[in-house]
Amino acid sequence: MKSFTRKPLVGLVALLVLTVGCTLPLAPTPTPFVFPTPNMTLTALFMIPPTSTVPAGPTTPSTVAATATSAACTGTHLADFVSETVPDGTSITPGAAFTKTWTLKNVGTCTWTTGYSLVFDSGSQMGAPASVPLTASVAPGATVTISVAMTAPSTVGSYQGFWKLSTPAGTRFGVGTGGTTAIWVKIYAGTPPPVVPACVVPSPVRRPDGNGGMVEAYWTTNPPAIDGYFDSFAEEWPTTLKYSATSVVFGKSQWDNEADLSATYHFKWDGSYLYLAAKVRDNNYVQESSGSNMYHGDSLEILFDTALKSDYCTASLSGDDFQLGVSGGFLVGSGQEPEAYLWFPTDKAGLKPVATIKAVQISAPGFVGYQIEAKIPWTIFSITPTGGEEYGFAFSVSDNDSSGTSKQQSMVSSDPKRVLTNPMTWGTIQMETEAGP
Repeated sequence: MKSFTRKPLVGLVALLVLTVGCTLPLAPTPTPFVFPTPNMTLTALFMIPPTSTVPAGPTTPSTVAATATSAACTGTHLADFVSETVPDGTSITPGAAFTKTWTLKNVGTCTWTTGYSLVFDSGSQMGAPASVPLTASVAPGATVTISVAMTAPSTVGSYQGFWKLSTPAGTRFGVGTGGTTAIWVKIYAGTPPPVVPACVVPSPVRRPDGNGGMVEAYWTTNPPAIDGYFDSFAEEWPTTLKYSATSVVFGKSQWDNEADLSATYHFKWDGSYLYLAAKVRDNNYVQESSGSNMYHGDSLEILFDTALKSDYCTASLSGDDFQLGVSGGFLVGSGQEPEAYLWFPTDKAGLKPVATIKAVQISAPGFVGYQIEAKIPWTIFSITPTGGEEYGFAFSVSDNDSSGTSKQQSMVSSDPKRVLTNPMTWGTIQMETEAGP
C-alpha cells in the first residue's frame, strides 16, 4: 500500500514542474564565480568592498577635508623687525641692481604658510616685483629671511619704498603696535650730498661765533640824548664804538672799500628802550626813499629774534622774528625826516613813529659819513627784558651812491653769514645786567 500510493504522487509533481518550465522565460546564464588567489584568507574574501557604480573620474575631497585645509587663521598677525641689509641712505649707482633683505620674526599667533607673501605697499617700488611669496612656513616665535631684487632709479636722488606681509586672503600687516607699520628700503641713487650736522641747542643759547660773534648791550641808568652826537664827556657812548659791520653781504661788485661803506655801532638798554649809536663811513650819502623802500638809500637794518631758544633750529622766519629799518631821512635839503620802518612780521609791518631817531652828517679828517642815534621801544618787539636774555641779532647798513636813483647797491653787516629769511644765520645779542662803556 505504501508503494502504490507514493508513485502516483511523484508522477504528479514531475508533471507540474514540466508544465511551469514550459511557460516561464529562460533565466540568463549565471556569471561564473572567480575564487580569490589561493593565499587570500576567508576573512579577507568577505571584506572585499563592493564595486562602485560611479563612473571613473577625478577624486573630489570630502567637504570636511576641504574646510579643514582652507580655513584662515583667526589669531593675530604681527611681525617684529630683526635685521636688514642695505642700510638707510646707502649710495647705489643709478640704474644698478641690488638686493634688499629683511629678517622678520613671527610674534603673532598664526603660522605664516607658503600662502603668505611680502608685498609692495607704497612709495618707490624700484623695479621690484609686486610680491614675493614665502618659501616655507614660519611658526609663531620663528624667524624668516626674505630677499627682494630691486634696481636703483636712473635719476639721482633719495628714494624710499614701503613693504608689508600679506595673508593668503590679502590682509596686510607689518611691525609695531597692532602690526600697522611697514618695513622699508631707503637708498640714494648716486652720491648723496654732505650730511648736515644735527642742530643742537647750546647752553647758554648763542648762535655760532662764525655768525658774527656775540654783541653785548649794556644796562644804563643814564639814557643818551638822541641828537646824533656822541657826547663822550657826558659818558653817553664810548669814544670808540665797540662793534663793527664790515662784511659785504650784498652787492660786492659795487662795493669799493671800507671808505665806501662800513660802520661801527654800540647798544645800551633800560627797562623801556634799546639805545643805538651808529657811525657809518660813506663817502656819498644818498637817501631819496622812505617807508618800506628806505633800504634803497643809505639806511640801517636790525634783525631781532625774540625767541632764540624755542626756534633755535628753525631756518625760516616766524612771528617772533623782526626786521626793523632805521633811516636818517633826507639829510641834504628839506624833506623827509628820520624814520623807522618794520618789514617783518608782516602782520605788524609799517612805520613806527615811536622810535626816536636823529642823524647828522660828519665830514672830518679821515672820516666822511654820518652818525645816527636811536631809541627803540621794547614794545616794537613785544618783549620786556629784565637782564641776561639772549636774542638772535644782526646789524647791517645799506648804501646807494647814485643821486637821483632809488636803489640798494650794496650792504655790509656785522654777520658775514646773514640771510634775511634764515634766522639760523644770524648772530646773538645779550642784555648785560651791568653798566658798561
